[in-house]
Amino acid sequence: MKKLLKLTFSFLVLFFLAFYLYLYLHHATPILMYHSFDKKRVEDYAAVSLEKFYRQMEFIKKSKYNVASLSYYCKLLKDKKPIPRNLIVITIDDGYKDNLPAFKILKQFNFPATVFLITNEIGNPGFLSKEEIISSLKNDEIGIGSHTNTHPDLSKLSDKELKEELTGSKSALGKMFNQNIETLAYPGGAFNEKVLKDADDSGYLCACATNRGFSRSLNRFALRRIKVTDNDNDFTLWAKLSGYYNIFKKIKKPY
Repeated sequence: MKKLLKLTFSFLVLFFLAFYLYLYLHHATPILMYHSFDKKRVEDYAAVSLEKFYRQMEFIKKSKYNVASLSYYCKLLKDKKPIPRNLIVITIDDGYKDNLPAFKILKQFNFPATVFLITNEIGNPGFLSKEEIISSLKNDEIGIGSHTNTHPDLSKLSDKELKEELTGSKSALGKMFNQNIETLAYPGGAFNEKVLKDADDSGYLCACATNRGFSRSLNRFALRRIKVTDNDNDFTLWAKLSGYYNIFKKIKKPY
């Protein structure tokens, strides 16, 4: 009986050590993905109310996470430098006008965030204007990246169309806001091998997808992100910020 207990105990110790090692080796820096902050869109779109967004940022602050810009994180990856275990990144897609009050909340907490802009939507109804973006960039914590010119499925474009969406948007945003555009987000998270290569060739530092990929290995041009919703409470947000959230999620094939 004692021998059986010892064997069982040894097995459990080895199991938990192996599980801990597995988690440690598969830790991934959480990149949070937001879109709209219009309370009216919570039910039918990926929107988070400003009240809930404030509470989420408050939770991040109280939990003492290290919020870094996407560019900073990607430079660590490129230079193969150690990534702090408590590092997290905040991104916002599309550049809706309702992002403006969210920028104020981010400033209140001194949190950096990257806003991915659709070049051809700037100034259109419901989207940020050029003047609003310039004003927002006065807050050094707010950075901008490309979400392409027209928000197409990049994996379905011709070579010429793909180049225009990637290099064209990078150049246009750079001239418009007088800065180097280092980051990119694939519309709908869609990409293929050519998109990955062209994103690199276009001079981007890194690119974000959603939850698409063929494996759990890290690719600087196919960074997985975690969607944050209005339903996320302290517990679910803690799980998403743990660095292990994607381990237990099924990976979507990119193509």
